Amino acid sequence: MNNVDRLQRLEAVEDIKHLKARYFRWVDTQQWQELRTLFVDDAILLFPETDPEPMPIGQFMRAVEAAFTGGVSIHHGHMAEIEILSLNTAQAIWAMEDRIYFPPGVPGIRGASEIHGAGHYHETYIRRDGIWLFKSMKLTRLRLEVKLAPVTVI
Repeated sequence: MNNVDRLQRLEAVEDIKHLKARYFRWVDTQQWQELRTLFVDDAILLFPETDPEPMPIGQFMRAVEAAFTGGVSIHHGHMAEIEILSLNTAQAIWAMEDRIYFPPGVPGIRGASEIHGAGHYHETYIRRDGIWLFKSMKLTRLRLEVKLAPVTVI
């Protein structure tokens, strides 16, 4: 057992839930500068359906902005399993579902006009100066439905 008392644990869990809610909202509303503030500078992210290798936060931010700008995304997180490891570290698994609609004429991930997916986010967190931040994030999908963008033949 770690040295975190019950009240501290409950407060940390609520703070991490708010962090994840902001992550989803800021991705969906394309608030890229705000989104970046949710991660530590050395955060590592892995989204195997788009890149098989883990990427640093700067590379992730460039990729997500390029992929989503002009489109519409809808992300939902459910049933968080949050484990507070210490006063300043935690980990969680979130069930998730997303829908992403890419702009007409701009094929998105895997050449899609839209995708619908479900799976789990596996995350670690660090608390710095009283604020919880993402340290790592990995998305494992159980299902990914891809509607291909129409192909124009000339």
